[in-house]
Amino acid sequence: MSFIFCAARFGRAARQKPLVSLCVPVYGAEGLIGRFFESVLQQTDSPPVETIVVNDGSPGTKDLGRIVKTYTKRFKERALPLVFLEHGKNLGTLEARRTAVIAASGEYIAFADPDDELPSSALRILYETSSASSADIVHGAGTVCGMEGEPDARVAAFAQRAQNVYDGVLTGDEILRTYIVEHSYSSFVWGKLFKTDLVQKAYGEIPFTYCTMAEDMLLYFFIALYAGTYVGIRDAVYNYRINTGISSRRKIADLAAWQKVCSASSVFTIILSYLDEHPDVGSDIREAVKALGRAYYADNLKQLEVCVDPSLKAEAKALLGEWWGMEIVP
Repeated sequence: MSFIFCAARFGRAARQKPLVSLCVPVYGAEGLIGRFFESVLQQTDSPPVETIVVNDGSPGTKDLGRIVKTYTKRFKERALPLVFLEHGKNLGTLEARRTAVIAASGEYIAFADPDDELPSSALRILYETSSASSADIVHGAGTVCGMEGEPDARVAAFAQRAQNVYDGVLTGDEILRTYIVEHSYSSFVWGKLFKTDLVQKAYGEIPFTYCTMAEDMLLYFFIALYAGTYVGIRDAVYNYRINTGISSRRKIADLAAWQKVCSASSVFTIILSYLDEHPDVGSDIREAVKALGRAYYADNLKQLEVCVDPSLKAEAKALLGEWWGMEIVP
């Protein structure tokens, strides 16, 4: 795509406020973010977009800063703002995204992880669908790539989730209910385009939370709660690379890493507290949330058995009980 062609379609990008804010939290993926940046630069017929990178206290801060500096020059040549923000310490994915959302100046927000990529037409498809429908949420499909040695069954299972899109239009209460009760589409926040004010409203319901697991579910619950219109499309708009991020099935050799796994419990504590205060949302919603909480707890138990170093298992089991408590897991 040439800059001249993009300008003819969307106006002079250098002088135009971004229409889409692409929010990218980074922790420990410095070696992969260049590939993501390349996918942003290769977007065809894209609306004016700003990319907001939040360094969430990453151990590779120096390398990340150097990479961002290099790409800032290339983005500037294409009139694409690249904003770099930093946390002094690791606050978790949920809060890194909050920082990006606060800084966003676009009418729409898209989320991405730095170890993934965007297909070349992703932003155009999402934006044109949202613009034509005035939808609060546009949801496209994702494709999944596994790392070498990753079991084919796990890649296939994740691919099924990434492609779980409701093919059509949902409105009002059915947006949340169709997701959380009927499981008719996924809660991943990547692969979707949201109106910015909707995401900001959702974050207004979420207290500061250290969370690196199930954080998509927490954020999307409140987005879906307040959304007026959802449009699902079958187009592939995201390329997800399994087993490169924090949620990967890796050996856990310290309790700090284990607490990140247990942080999924915070998601259900917050949602259930909200539902306690708003019983009008529906008992079926509450029961569905509790069922998901039990499933996450069961998965944590499996990770305790398979991933945690044997010398840490006793302490890890005690921490698991402290995090989850008895409200969700009787």
